[in-house]
Amino acid sequence: MQEIIFTGVDLNQLLEKIGQLFENKLNSIAPQNKQNNQSKFITRKEVAKLLKITLPTLNEWTKLGWLQSYKIGTRVLYKEPEVIAAIDKLATYKFKKGGHHAA
Repeated sequence: MQEIIFTGVDLNQLLEKIGQLFENKLNSIAPQNKQNNQSKFITRKEVAKLLKITLPTLNEWTKLGWLQSYKIGTRVLYKEPEVIAAIDKLATYKFKKGGHHAA
């Protein structure tokens, strides 16, 4: 293993500089990971309010597969982007020609 000798550099300054480099690198990576891997979870009440439906209707829509729920501990949560996508999908079905609506 090769040795690297720093002259004229204080050990604390070197460690501080290394720490800053790591922090900058992590900060540049963290926002990308947060956007890609995490979706905001919202509660059943928030989903019902967003969709303007009752909680029993929300349960029924979940059972029908129109919405995907996630059980985390004792809580049932929904991913906000999936709920918004479901709203768009239901809105297109609701006003189809012929008077049939899925909502």
